[in-house]
Amino acid sequence: MTHKLNAERTAAVSLEAEWLPIDANTPCGIKMLLISVKYGIAQISTYHPSNKYFTHWHPLPKFKKDSK
Repeated sequence: MTHKLNAERTAAVSLEAEWLPIDANTPCGIKMLLISVKYGIAQISTYHPSNKYFTHWHPLPKFKKDSK
């Protein structure tokens, strides 16, 4: 199994993937998943260093090569 449901059963949570902290190596101006630890709401957006709202990011998933 690669995921479980959270305690409220409102979200599927990965058992393998983890959020990456925003730091100097975080890509800027491209589409990615972004989240704020304080608010816990993820969204697809672009990161810009002047925006201090987001604390963590993650690349978007990809399809397996054999997917159609």
